[in-house]
Formats: sequence, structure tokens, C-alpha cells
Amino acid sequence: MTPTDAESGRTMSVGELARTTGLTVRTLHHYDRLGLLSPARDRVGRRCYGPAEVRRLHRILALRGFGLSLAEIAEVLDGTGADLAALLHRQLRQRQSLLPDGMG
Repeated sequence: MTPTDAESGRTMSVGELARTTGLTVRTLHHYDRLGLLSPARDRVGRRCYGPAEVRRLHRILALRGFGLSLAEIAEVLDGTGADLAALLHRQLRQRQSLLPDGMG
């Protein structure tokens, strides 16, 4: 999804969002079941992702890229978990400890 689409206020179906992000519909449904990404529903119950959900999904994907678990991401985004900077420092230390000597 382009920034213009995300800012336009247009909603997307789960299939459209999956195609534009490269995620699977199954992954988006999983995030919904976990309460991590909860889209609105249309009058027949289909998921509708608007700009706010797209922004939240981008945050989720960025945090996944840093190696945070879905539970940690949920806590960070909801403001109930550990400090984001502390989590990222921990992840960096863990990854550096996996590098061969002299590379970290």
C-alpha cells in the first residue's frame, strides 16, 4: 500500500491488504485473533482495514523485523509492556552474541 492509499481514508479488504503487504490472509487473521490488529467490520462481517490499521500493521512488521515476539509487540503497542528502547537493546545484544568473534 502506498502512503497515498493509507492516507486517503480508503478501506481495504483482508485480501487487498495481504496482496499489498506480501503477508498472507492467514497471518492477518492470526493478528486479528490475537487482538494485535483489529480491523473494523462491514455490515456483513468482512474485515475492513483503514489507514489506522495499516499504520499499526507497519509498526508490527517493523518490530517483527527487530525480532520481537508478537506478545512483546502487543504490549509495546498497547503501552502495557517494557520500554521499547530496552527491548530493542536486548534484541541487539542477543543478535550480537550470535555473531562470530570480531563481527559484533
